[in-house]
Amino acid sequence: MYKKNEIIDGEVIVYADSKLYSKDSLFKCMYWYGGKFHTNISMYDKSTYRISIKPVNDIEYNSEKLKQLLFQLERDLIDFNLRDIVTKETQNLRDLLVAKAFSNGEFDENPPGEISDPIGFIP
Repeated sequence: MYKKNEIIDGEVIVYADSKLYSKDSLFKCMYWYGGKFHTNISMYDKSTYRISIKPVNDIEYNSEKLKQLLFQLERDLIDFNLRDIVTKETQNLRDLLVAKAFSNGEFDENPPGEISDPIGFIP
């Protein structure tokens, strides 16, 4: 069931499909809002997260600022979810780079070609 993001009584509420957004990315995103906002993540239904943020200081946030905050939160959720996807997709490569960095040269090979022609274009 799709639920529209909204602002109710000074609280920004965003709904995120749990099939699209990982719990890790939601919590990482909400961590950055914790300094200035009361934050909450809960389940709206079986497959939808309900994310809410409310400014600690209501005086500073009029309706226009709350709309901007809603748009920023929507962008940040996508950003952190994308970071999570990239991290998972590149995990093997990062593991290999770390292993190579700490291998003490055990697997080092001399590069092909001459120093003056490292790619091997000169016959």
